[in-house]
Amino acid sequence: MKRFVSVLIILSMSLALITGCGSSEKETASEGNYEVDMEKASETTLGLAPFKERQKLRIGFFTGSPLSYPFLFADKLGYFDELNIDIEYVPFTNGPAMMEANNDWDIGGVGLGGLTNAMKGYDLRIIDITDYEENLALFVRPDHPLAEDPKDPENWKGTEWIYPAGTTAQAVLVNALEEVGLDMSDIESINMDVANALTGFQGGTGDGLGVWNVIAFEAEDTGFVRIGDAGTLGFTAPCGTVVSEKTLEAKRPLIETAIAVFHLTTEWIYESDENMEQAVAWFLEDGENEGIRINQSIAERVMEWYRGPTTGEFIEIFTNEAPDEAGIYTKRDLIQAERDILVGVDFFISQGNYTEEDREKFLDDGLIDPSVAIGVKEMLDELQIEY
Repeated sequence: MKRFVSVLIILSMSLALITGCGSSEKETASEGNYEVDMEKASETTLGLAPFKERQKLRIGFFTGSPLSYPFLFADKLGYFDELNIDIEYVPFTNGPAMMEANNDWDIGGVGLGGLTNAMKGYDLRIIDITDYEENLALFVRPDHPLAEDPKDPENWKGTEWIYPAGTTAQAVLVNALEEVGLDMSDIESINMDVANALTGFQGGTGDGLGVWNVIAFEAEDTGFVRIGDAGTLGFTAPCGTVVSEKTLEAKRPLIETAIAVFHLTTEWIYESDENMEQAVAWFLEDGENEGIRINQSIAERVMEWYRGPTTGEFIEIFTNEAPDEAGIYTKRDLIQAERDILVGVDFFISQGNYTEEDREKFLDDGLIDPSVAIGVKEMLDELQIEY
């Protein structure tokens, strides 16, 4: 309780300073009192302490990707209402659009490409890993030579591939080419977002397709042949949650509580077949409401492939330290979240999207930020919640 009261005092002082200097362009909703009622923690389903005053958290929500959905599931289960929190969903179907609209949300969930863009283009902080995405897949038509033998480099040479450039789809494609001794110069590329890429491929454009999640399963159901994916090619891509430094400091107790709810709800998904069935139903319902091409079978497969960390795993990801595996950064050891994300950063550097200077700045500035995980750990320890 002392920790939350201290944060409250700091926030109150900060608010006074901000008010004296004029209004901020970005809504931080720092008007709330973030004091919690510890005595009522035992009355909530998760054992977390509810806020004494009603709060609102705006979430940049990646529709159709499971990386955001434990927030929605928790909301459906009534967890946020018990904690006196209202969730406002700001839906997006791609990371760049979400980043451009970052004034419209408090925290936002994106894939690996979006995480890197958030650090480089917007100076946002990564405070959570929400999924380790493996369903980033490559497809060809059944009659293409690659469908029969994707290990023959001659079948790859000169082929034309449709995918969103500068994303993890490109990273998977590069890995597939490297496995047969080739690189991007051996193929032709067409840049399209995932939905339009599938439409174009269905219309006869290109020899191969790189897409993910719901669109990947739709491609599979259309009859296209999966010749590789992130899981089989060894490029598992972390997804995560980002926030501006200003919003994090203004809403830290609220954000830490929401992140704790996210991972406790992830555990709820894994607890039973019944819980997974309910999660699938809610995922399907939301996808249909948002106009995503989805059905029961696709929803089931998307959730089966979901690899969101449990609460304990989340804390370990942001606290376990080891040297930079590439041996490049030697100023300090890196937390696992940094090492996992650097796999993607190093790929994007190899493709000319980022520089070694960008890599060093991300680490020097602490943009992969463990403070929320540490705060969640302290909160759970104080409440004697196991993780």
